[in-house]
Amino acid sequence: MELTIDNIKNLLKDKNKDGSAETLMGEIAFQNRDALKSIADSANGVTRSNTKWRRCEYIFISIRPEERVSMDVCLKGWKALAQSHADQTLILEDSFSNWTIYNYNSEIVGHNEELELLIKKLSEDRNHSVKKIHSTSMGEFSKYYHHYFTALRTKPFMLLAGISGTGKSRIVRKLAQATVTKELQKAEGYKGTDFANDRWTLHSPANFELIQVKPNWHNSMDVIGYLSNIPSPHYVFTPFIEFIVKAWQHPEVPFFLCLDEMNLAPVEEYFAEFLSAIESRSFEGEEYLTDPIIKPFNSFGEDVAKTMVNTLFPNFTAGDTESAITKVIKHFRTKGLTLPKNLIVIGTVNMDETTFSFSRKVLDRAMSVEMNEVNYDSFLTDTTDDDLKAIVEAFEQNDDADLNALLVDRHIEAREIIDDLGDDAKFTIDYLKRINALLEGTPFKLGYRAANEALIYIQASQEFGQTDRIAALDNFTLMKILSRIEGDETKLKITDSEADKERITKAEVNVDEAKQYGDLNILTALRQIITNQLGEQDKLQSVKKIDSMLSQLKRDHFVSFWN
Repeated sequence: MELTIDNIKNLLKDKNKDGSAETLMGEIAFQNRDALKSIADSANGVTRSNTKWRRCEYIFISIRPEERVSMDVCLKGWKALAQSHADQTLILEDSFSNWTIYNYNSEIVGHNEELELLIKKLSEDRNHSVKKIHSTSMGEFSKYYHHYFTALRTKPFMLLAGISGTGKSRIVRKLAQATVTKELQKAEGYKGTDFANDRWTLHSPANFELIQVKPNWHNSMDVIGYLSNIPSPHYVFTPFIEFIVKAWQHPEVPFFLCLDEMNLAPVEEYFAEFLSAIESRSFEGEEYLTDPIIKPFNSFGEDVAKTMVNTLFPNFTAGDTESAITKVIKHFRTKGLTLPKNLIVIGTVNMDETTFSFSRKVLDRAMSVEMNEVNYDSFLTDTTDDDLKAIVEAFEQNDDADLNALLVDRHIEAREIIDDLGDDAKFTIDYLKRINALLEGTPFKLGYRAANEALIYIQASQEFGQTDRIAALDNFTLMKILSRIEGDETKLKITDSEADKERITKAEVNVDEAKQYGDLNILTALRQIITNQLGEQDKLQSVKKIDSMLSQLKRDHFVSFWN
């Protein structure tokens, strides 16, 4: 066999191997010498912690004709990547079709002959590491935290809704405590000697910011700031922007921004830039990009751009051309202040007569979790904090699993993981097709975004130890489907019209079964689809929610998920 890189990719791809350079946590990644050189040089702030393919067991580095990267530089980069991770192997192309295999310590362990045996083994025995890595310590994963982590792994924007006093903002602070690093906290002045315990008493983890939304926020100035001409042109930054800039400087750590009482003002008015940017996420090579929430600094003119940089980075020295901060500043100047991939925004929500309801524009872009349970019998002996500590400890003891990486290096497009989902993907799409057939012609119909996030959510749930697709889809139905439904009896009614009969038929709704739960409407029909598709209706939280919504509809002649 001729061991060209194309042949190797084809051989592995034919055996359901991922042959792309975008492999995040699979067995195999294909890269080039520049990838290792970047780590060796720390170019663009590249380190092991923010390298997308750092978890891969076998890393193929092939030659490109235009490259002039030496073997020594490659091996330096490899040492920086592998460090003490003994499960990683480098397969380096020395010259065309001639390969050398190195272990984690840069010791030679084989050449072409050994590579042929390795390829044969890999092509015959695939055990995708996404499921392998995270199942180790997640088997007994706390159900209380599972849906938070899964939702945040799916998308870095979440709404925590419920009555006042149920601990919504407290949850966000706890998640920050769970993910803050000692190094980051020390930079904020931490001087303790027992960080493992002290982290849980931090009132202000360095990766946490609480911003209280005001009722008079009717534009974005209170969020992203504004250009002022008094006394001279300069940009006025806000705590929101300062926190984002801080997150940019620590890309390996999740940064949690909590918008407290988020719907005291209309979200679409003060948060428009973020809502647009969150949907523009993509990768250009290894670079994570979104639309800017503040346009390129250079577009304000050199004088203003300079003051913007000096304000955000008061200790920056212009002569330091190779530092990570320099790269960040260059990004801000030329591409604008975009969202970093480690920024997580969580809004706490109280739904009452003093607050605004959410438009579907907001709901489409967020993962929604209800927190309405109040149990006075157990709140004094609640163990959820201990559960979170145990989760963090389990991750720290597992060299193959990294909680922070899971919350930072998330998937954006479902096509990245579609092969890993197998039958789960088809099951999920079939489920959504039935629901969308029912919602045809209504304002509740789902778009492509919902399908994309459903698939990513299923994968994320598996990564956190939940292998039951039914439970995952049940949670997703609550978060992304039922949360859209709002209106009076007329809006939800299903009539005897030909159009309604057609969508009932396409949705495969059993009308007789649906009518067991009340008059035929979107909720009763949806209940029948869910129980038919997911089964075990007594265990489904989405069914319990629908029953609650049906009671509300019967009582008030109006229904909202956010009741």
